[in-house]
Amino acid sequence: MRATTGRLADRVRDLFARNRRTGRADWCGLEYDFVCPAPATYPFQWFWDSCFHAVTLSHLDPPRAEAELRSLLRHAQPDGFVGHVVFWERERFEHLLPNYCIAYRTPHVSDCIQPPVLAEAVREVARRGGGTAFLREVLPAVRGFYDWLDRVRDPDRDGLIAVLLPDETGLDHTPKFDAYLGIAPGRTDLAAFDEAWARVARACEAIGRDPERTFALDRFVVEDVMVNSIYGRNQRILAGLLAEAGDAEGAAELRRRADRTTRSLVEKCRDPRTGLFFDLAGRDEVPLRTNTFTSLCPLLLEDLPADLAAPLVAELRDPESYGAPWPVPTVSMREPSFAPGPVGTRLLWRGPSWVNTNWLLFKGLRAHGEDGLAGRIAKRTIGMVREQGFREYYHPLTGEGFGARDFAMSALALDMAAEAE
Repeated sequence: MRATTGRLADRVRDLFARNRRTGRADWCGLEYDFVCPAPATYPFQWFWDSCFHAVTLSHLDPPRAEAELRSLLRHAQPDGFVGHVVFWERERFEHLLPNYCIAYRTPHVSDCIQPPVLAEAVREVARRGGGTAFLREVLPAVRGFYDWLDRVRDPDRDGLIAVLLPDETGLDHTPKFDAYLGIAPGRTDLAAFDEAWARVARACEAIGRDPERTFALDRFVVEDVMVNSIYGRNQRILAGLLAEAGDAEGAAELRRRADRTTRSLVEKCRDPRTGLFFDLAGRDEVPLRTNTFTSLCPLLLEDLPADLAAPLVAELRDPESYGAPWPVPTVSMREPSFAPGPVGTRLLWRGPSWVNTNWLLFKGLRAHGEDGLAGRIAKRTIGMVREQGFREYYHPLTGEGFGARDFAMSALALDMAAEAE
């Protein structure tokens, strides 16, 4: 594996050199240095992509990893909010904007969130780079973001934060939201999803996208299992970072919040019949019972009891569900909506394997001592990247790559290779 890691590292260096964006933005007078997700299709700075890029860069160039996170946090708002896209060079790529479903806080910063993987990225960069000095520099903004999530996105105070648009999960067209969005069964054309997104977005726009009024509107409010598994894991990581930086009181508070998130995921989202976890929709918290990989994401929680982790591991091993030749399909192969390859026109997340979700499950499996299965997923993920290049997603039955090329998030395979050595 060590030789494989070395060869992969060389390819990642070349990829990140091609995708690097540096400069000074006239609209804000700030410098930036980040890796864009894909030059031809995603030239801006996306939140969870950037966190994943920083994790990968921490193995290759820790100062650049630090710069990646600094660029992301330069537009943290006074209330703690961090948007999911910063449009650093908007004037160059105006023609691409109609392709995205974006709500804007300003013309250059989005008004949406993405899954909160920030604390984990900061930890990995600090470990391999600036250590405590870097932590003390960025932790005020990082803590502010998680405080914002706790304060603004958890109005019922159960420890579960809500997404208010489908794209806030990062899983744009996942079938688990179809019925809730009013998409007719069997519809796989992009127009149906754009119309559904627009119905939600227009309702939010009409009330100024005020979070409190949006919750009251109850048009699209989802306590997403993946988002909250990441949130719970990262709150616990943040607690450790705060302790390292000398903030014992803050560390204790974040541990309490992490405990509450785990408790609510188990008590409210877990289906006792199957052992899977399902999202909760709307004021009435109706379970969305489509079996997607997000049902397995509580593996990310180190404090998830072993007896509750076991059914999730079994599902990953099952060759009729998630145990595909080129893991891990993002929708169970038992689901009628499972589509292993491209669907319609640019529909995403309806079955193919993605490297970042493999990475999440890899981390979760290792957290529960399942190193053998984690190693298999790492090996097959690295194999997809080696054979097909850095693609946006891959066919779980054939390993063929699809979507954007030079897709930097798929370089997370390097972190998996390094950890599996």
